[in-house]
Amino acid sequence: MAKTTSKRKINLVAILRILVYLVALFSCVVLTITGFFPVLVQGEHISGYLLMIHATFAPVFAACLAILAVMWASRCRLTYADWPWFQRFIQWISAADSPGEETPGDRPCLGQKVAFWLIVLLALPLILSIVLSMFPILGTHWQEYLQGLHLYTAAVFVLVALAHTFLLIRAGKR
Repeated sequence: MAKTTSKRKINLVAILRILVYLVALFSCVVLTITGFFPVLVQGEHISGYLLMIHATFAPVFAACLAILAVMWASRCRLTYADWPWFQRFIQWISAADSPGEETPGDRPCLGQKVAFWLIVLLALPLILSIVLSMFPILGTHWQEYLQGLHLYTAAVFVLVALAHTFLLIRAGKR
């Protein structure tokens, strides 16, 4: 009976992880469309209904990112097995034996791990830049600078998120 409940708990966590990832992915698509469409196509700043949609999905996206960061952090930690050349270098310098650490087959590849940590790191300036630009403590010049930082960080974030999603899909087909 204990094995059944533990398997069910593991399945629920896996389902929750996938569900949160899909909600974050959908939110990212909506934020990308509403954020870049006015700037790239119309040549103007985001306003009106697109701004309201963008502001509605942004907290959902931020919450999903926080949940994913907590749920995937241990799974995406970098180990010596991810860097075999570095492991050989350390062993050569220290004349130590192999740590014997093996990565299971269901672990993410190095590209997925690096993309995950880039997403987590890029989320900080992405979120903080727009939140800080809403407060009048900084002058107009700094508010414009923070909005530009938000725009360019979002562009890099979307590219890294696309790469991470591609690597997840590619790993799932193996």
